[in-house]
Amino acid sequence: MASQATARHGGACVIHELVERRADADPDAVAVVSIEGDKVTYGALVSEAAAIAARLRGAGVRPEDRVAVTAPRSPRAVAAFLGVLKAGAAYVPVDPDFPVERQRFMIRDCEVAAVVAPSGRTPDFVDEGVPVVFVDTDGTVTGGEADGVDEGPPTQVRPDQAAYVIYTSGSTGVPKGVVVDHAGVVALVLDEERLAVRPGESVAQYAPTAFDASTFEIWAALCRGARVDILPGGPVSVDALAAELGRRRPDWLFLTTGLFHVIADHAPEALSAVGTLITGGDVLSPQHVRTVAGVSGVRVFAAYGPTETTVFASLHRADADAELDRVPIGSPLRGRSMYVLDADLREVPVGETGELYIGGVGVARGYLRRPALTAERFLPDPFTAAPGARMYRTGDLARRRSDGEFEFWGRTDRQVKIRGYRIELGEIESVLSARPEVAGAAVVAFDGGDGGKRLAAYAVPAAGSRVTASLMRSWLRVKVPAHMVPGTCLVLDEMPRDPNGKPDRSALPYPWSSREDRGDLPEYVAPAGEQQSLMAEVWAEVLGLDRVGIDDNFYELGGDSILSVDIIQRLRLVGLECSAGDFFRYQTIAELSAVVGMRSGGEA
Repeated sequence: MASQATARHGGACVIHELVERRADADPDAVAVVSIEGDKVTYGALVSEAAAIAARLRGAGVRPEDRVAVTAPRSPRAVAAFLGVLKAGAAYVPVDPDFPVERQRFMIRDCEVAAVVAPSGRTPDFVDEGVPVVFVDTDGTVTGGEADGVDEGPPTQVRPDQAAYVIYTSGSTGVPKGVVVDHAGVVALVLDEERLAVRPGESVAQYAPTAFDASTFEIWAALCRGARVDILPGGPVSVDALAAELGRRRPDWLFLTTGLFHVIADHAPEALSAVGTLITGGDVLSPQHVRTVAGVSGVRVFAAYGPTETTVFASLHRADADAELDRVPIGSPLRGRSMYVLDADLREVPVGETGELYIGGVGVARGYLRRPALTAERFLPDPFTAAPGARMYRTGDLARRRSDGEFEFWGRTDRQVKIRGYRIELGEIESVLSARPEVAGAAVVAFDGGDGGKRLAAYAVPAAGSRVTASLMRSWLRVKVPAHMVPGTCLVLDEMPRDPNGKPDRSALPYPWSSREDRGDLPEYVAPAGEQQSLMAEVWAEVLGLDRVGIDDNFYELGGDSILSVDIIQRLRLVGLECSAGDFFRYQTIAELSAVVGMRSGGEA
């Protein structure tokens, strides 16, 4: 069913048709700006997408097929997504930074009909016989000629057809693909007035393409005649990000809550270059919102929404509430419903806590090839008369306030959010438990002391086996993305058990008080000189440790990209300049101090 907004936009109710209408109206308008600043017009983007679609159809791709896109964040990736949709298929973003085994799993689990990749050789993880369409940096499209380039009429696509499949962590150790249709995306980007991007505006594209925030970043811009401004990814400092925002001056920007907090701590004025900031993925700190609102005119929205409900389900205008001690997750987007229910699926009274369910437009089709799990999480919606309506069981605890807004109050299970990514701790435990060297494993999320959570993994060696923290991390790195590798891995003599014989995770040792608790670290070497001492103090403070040696690896100590941003800014405050690239390359104080010394003029 077409939404009210699609009727106002000429009746188009699938993603690529909306973009094509914008291209027809103004083909010379800028659609995408690359990291390097190169501009791609709507006319050129739609033309490139049409060439990709023709190649895919010629290779045998048909409606409802799935096509993997392995291109990194770039205009080519945007064109690939658009071309896959035009061919009637659903795109599957495969992050090239993911472990090869995970990329291979996603492609096989999706049973992809084809792959769109940057020009060059076929990716190693693509099975023989799967057609590959190559897209060069200049937009030239080749390959995929299983049956020759298709010259037939355009594929007719319905709003209820799948638009994309994005994978999320799975509690049983197997990632699950969430299937989202065109109607959900169109409703997200057209129906909600709070997300009304205007023609000619700029929407920053900062999220990885395999993270569902990119859905809003790309399609909210292109379906409304705005431009996608692709920002640099990878290691970044607050100063570098601030400079990029000052240069691009995006009208819309999404940041994970953790990164928003770091920017608010160190350079809140950087957000003055942004028109509207949307932040989500974790509990938002009111104090950080007040800090940003006090020095910039940016409009700040707290966003909430599982991948299964098409990016955002609710929004709250956070900068307008100066006195809040808790930031709500807001009110539902237009066309969506939120219910707080008890165990018998009855609504609980206002102010009482229950489990949050989400209904209405935007609820995903379900999990790809997981019918039992789909039936468990996607239930008939008893609160509407709409035929076939379903609601998604989020697993989040919430309560509804008297003003109609909702507050988040935790989880009913062991799912956590780290740096905005949803993680099932059971998936990490499954990877460790599958090793023959491991007799038992547990993974927990602790408060890292900076408002965010950090992961810690614990393992008990099997009889006669050797297990170390380094081995645990190496096993995980080939199976799960970097954001799922715990910063701390500890080896235990035995696993604490509850009276029922199950692992008692509440009795596991807290891992962040002492360096020695980390395990498998090199012999402690004290800092030499004022510069290394300052660096060691900063590292210890941010990582929550009693001390840090100059040969200790930052990431082995539990560091991650958000904490690295924090450290770089703190070093700057004490007069030590360090780029994000240097910090990523030189991961010990001994290595980094030499570079910092050369650049700042201090001692090495």
